[in-house]
Amino acid sequence: MIPDLISVIVPIYNVEDYIRQCFDSLLNQTYQNFEVLMINDGSPDNSASICQEYAARDSRFRYFEKENGGASSARNMGIEYSEGTYITFVYPDDWLDETYLEILYTNLKKYNADVSVSTYKRFDMDKNSWYFHAYNRSNSIEIYTNKELLENLPFLATIDYSFFFSFVKLVDKKLVGSIRFNENTMLAEDMEFWYKVYLKVNKVVFVNRDTYTYRIHSTSAANNLTVEKLKSSMQHRLAFIAILAARGINIESYVQDYIGHLYDVMAVIENQGLEADETLRWIREMMYLLTFKNEE
Repeated sequence: MIPDLISVIVPIYNVEDYIRQCFDSLLNQTYQNFEVLMINDGSPDNSASICQEYAARDSRFRYFEKENGGASSARNMGIEYSEGTYITFVYPDDWLDETYLEILYTNLKKYNADVSVSTYKRFDMDKNSWYFHAYNRSNSIEIYTNKELLENLPFLATIDYSFFFSFVKLVDKKLVGSIRFNENTMLAEDMEFWYKVYLKVNKVVFVNRDTYTYRIHSTSAANNLTVEKLKSSMQHRLAFIAILAARGINIESYVQDYIGHLYDVMAVIENQGLEADETLRWIREMMYLLTFKNEE
């Protein structure tokens, strides 16, 4: 029986120094029935010619161009043109273990899940250092129903970002349906997308094994924060809490997690010396409203 086709969506922008390593790691996958949708998001460097080179070498690599609109718009275009039964997203400056697709696909099918999740390791280029999760050597498996996952998401966010980054996940395209990345969100758009997907899942399988290398460098989003990006992150988290409340889901742990996030944002603003008087005023107001209790 022919295995299912997996669509690998890769947004491309100014990654000529890294993209060959990413594409070569895809060519080396043990699971070979995949397509790579290379979405050139108006990149001004030599990325386009590299993509076209791989498209000429291997018919599984499909090349698309669009005007610059950000990674979210590129991923959305990839979803529209994808032909696979399942979808995974990859950053163009990262690379994959050779078993990345196989592990995600095998466990998704084995446990009849809608989404499979693994974890990642990090490589910091500036420090020439590797960072590994100390707890992921057991290769343990965890299964979450929709209710269990929604109850545990705030806790899972305190461990790492495996459940929230766009990568290290394989999702049934039918489940994605009309859900898309919010092209107006400037920070943590990955988290916003997966929050929406998780509202629809019946079952998620988590494989406690790093299968992906996340590259950190000076142009990474975490190193280029602005007040507008931080405000965007706060707003989409708040919107998700409102959706959960409207669906009758207990939001207490999400509110506490959000308050912690507000403290983190305040620390970033102060440590980086960002001009954000009105944003800080709004954060303090939100903290007051979320923690204030009326007298009985």
